Amino acid sequence: MSGDSPDREPLSGPDNSWLRIGDRTNLMIITGYLDFDEPVSYEDLRTRFQERLLPFKRFRQRVVDEATPFRRPAWVVDEGFDIDCHLHHVALPEPQDKTAFQRFVGDLMSQPVDHDKPLWHAYLVEGAGDTGNALVMRIHHALGDGFAMLYVLLGLADDPSEIELPVGGAPEPPDHAVDADATTPGPPAGSLTDDGPDVLGALSAAPSALVRGARAAKIGLDSVTLPEEPDTAVTGELGLKKRAAWTTPIDVDRAKRIGREFDGTINDVLLATTAGALHRYMEATGDDVPPDLEHRAAIPVNLKPLDQRTEQLGNYFGLGFLQLPVGIDSVQGRIDTIGERTGALRQGTQAYLMLTLLRTVGNLPMPFQELAMSRFRDRAGSVITNVPGPTSSFQFAGREVSDMMFWVPTSQGIGLGISIFSYDGDVRVGVSSDAGLVDDPTELTEAFVDEFEAIAEEVGVDPIPADD
Repeated sequence: MSGDSPDREPLSGPDNSWLRIGDRTNLMIITGYLDFDEPVSYEDLRTRFQERLLPFKRFRQRVVDEATPFRRPAWVVDEGFDIDCHLHHVALPEPQDKTAFQRFVGDLMSQPVDHDKPLWHAYLVEGAGDTGNALVMRIHHALGDGFAMLYVLLGLADDPSEIELPVGGAPEPPDHAVDADATTPGPPAGSLTDDGPDVLGALSAAPSALVRGARAAKIGLDSVTLPEEPDTAVTGELGLKKRAAWTTPIDVDRAKRIGREFDGTINDVLLATTAGALHRYMEATGDDVPPDLEHRAAIPVNLKPLDQRTEQLGNYFGLGFLQLPVGIDSVQGRIDTIGERTGALRQGTQAYLMLTLLRTVGNLPMPFQELAMSRFRDRAGSVITNVPGPTSSFQFAGREVSDMMFWVPTSQGIGLGISIFSYDGDVRVGVSSDAGLVDDPTELTEAFVDEFEAIAEEVGVDPIPADD
């Protein structure tokens, strides 16, 4: 855009879409935490963020709206930026247990970030975790998607080169020696690293011939003509209060062994377990669960490999829709059904079309986006995401990160987010919920663990003994 100065970067279409999609009941903020084997001091945390987080310039930029509705908002370096406005040192109330920590995280999820400042906050929480304190971060989705946040995570580690990810390598983090107060302009809008050409080049899952074909047209039509999700214990009108919970770790190798027993993948097993957990929860709340009951989930699909990410971060994913066979009692039946349906998701066509829609409406005035996105309101009962994290633990400010978790944000009337995340050989599942629908999400996380153990017992996959 010819009128843009070098230090004003218009938001990409997808980033602008995610900025505008949020509302009072769905804030579109990614929340995550790191637990440490030894407490981290506030001074060490502040130093680490100064050195490793602020070189990602989005964490020093705020969003400024343009004077005309026909121009996108822009990223602008916040001349008044003060890191102490974004770092908070707090303590949990007694008894400082997991329940108190989960309630604290849910309370944070209920609060918006300040849009007059860079769109993130971090909290060093005393009395959280197993060994003293934990770091909770909240980052608006406009800054980037889950893979972008993985890239940021690499930049926070003591030695980013030592982190191994099952999704391949990542670019070097921004120069750790960069002046955090300096303006680092990015490429102009429309360049190969903005919205379109770079994304198109990265789509191994969505060949252009397929996208242009009749099948793509049918998928696109199906996506905007979805029926509303049926009324269940996890759907309904949303409020402002949110809740959070997460499971105990589940061994990845156990889940893989179970998958082999059912001739499925670990992803099939975890999604089948999710369907079974929803079945258990709905029955416990008095819902009728007929054999044909299905639960539609929106599934984020990454469309830009991690090794092609840049410090611009950004959103390069689309959404597919997956019908979870909640009513099927047979584990094999659920796994087979899910395997068939996720095969279509892996082709990426539906997700690519959704990314194209978000890119398009994000470049148009808000009423056009509202009209387009209204077609998806109440069309899903949850967002379910599966992000592969580091395969071994890493160091942060000289302390080992013993555990980590994140919660996916939701939109379009969805009140349930389910995040499946792997770290250091274990899988954990996080649940975020609207308090008016699921006031105690630990009932869902416990249902997930119970269902997983029932499946493991069915095929004789015993727990792996703990090391002596």
